[in-house]
Amino acid sequence: MSDQIPTKSIVEGAFLAAITAVIFIISIYIPLLGTLVSFLCPLPIIILCLRHSLKFAIISTFISGILVSMLAGPWQGIMVLLGFGILGLTLGFVIKNDFSLTDIIMVGSVASLLSKGLILLIGFWFLNINPVLFDVEEIDRVITQSLNFYNGMGLSPEQFSSMKESLTQTINIVRIAFPGMIILASIFDTIINYWVARLVLKRFGYKLSNFTSFSKWRASKSFFWSYFLGVILIFLGAKYNLPLLSKIGVNIQLFFSVVFLIYGLSLTGFILERFKIKNFLKWVIYILVCFQPLLSQIATWAAMLDIWIDFRKLITAKEE
Repeated sequence: MSDQIPTKSIVEGAFLAAITAVIFIISIYIPLLGTLVSFLCPLPIIILCLRHSLKFAIISTFISGILVSMLAGPWQGIMVLLGFGILGLTLGFVIKNDFSLTDIIMVGSVASLLSKGLILLIGFWFLNINPVLFDVEEIDRVITQSLNFYNGMGLSPEQFSSMKESLTQTINIVRIAFPGMIILASIFDTIINYWVARLVLKRFGYKLSNFTSFSKWRASKSFFWSYFLGVILIFLGAKYNLPLLSKIGVNIQLFFSVVFLIYGLSLTGFILERFKIKNFLKWVIYILVCFQPLLSQIATWAAMLDIWIDFRKLITAKEE
């Protein structure tokens, strides 16, 4: 009798499984809101891990997948199990076992990457869907339509050729850098899900470790040398005609370029705080830096220099 699950726990598990299914359905059918709501999908699973056993949470996750399969189709059910189930169960397990914040993000990122890899494999091998090429082919189709539209507006042959070459290069970079983009997506996915879980669980009495203030983030020297390694691999791949080496280098360089951009935004935030800029205007500046290529490059370079110079220390010393 001692191994029997209490009725209250069964009811709570069923309720949270249903909540997970409902959240996922909303994320499918409501475009903009759905993207934001999707970050809540692992939350009920995390709560189940914290309040009950991992085994109980796994059972409830499978129930969520079955509910979504009945309502939206088997592929969506697989997405719940793999896309959100693995990450939710992993985050719930590491949080419950008091892992450090760094370990939580690392383990969660690996779990998120594993889930995305499984989804790609299932789509390719069992459902005859290639999610990687499908997205790129769709982009190719849109680009072709766009070029035809601009061509109809009377672009000169030189302008049309230049635009086509630029867009083609962009697509080629997407194809080559897809592994790096997946890794970045896995890390961001884990960070955002943990951040949302921390805010929500705080109201239920759970105290989760908080991130260091964003304006204090600084890159380590190992990041710089990793970025430099990517540059070297690209150079060697081009010189000795080794495409695989070049592709690895491009992915490393892309990954750490984004990392340095984030640290550059952190440095920007530190400077804005010194001028007492309001939060709304801060976010406007962040968005402007991200989407303006010149400002993005300046922020990236500034983060690299900050490793060796420590601009925060210089600014603080000057103020004192």
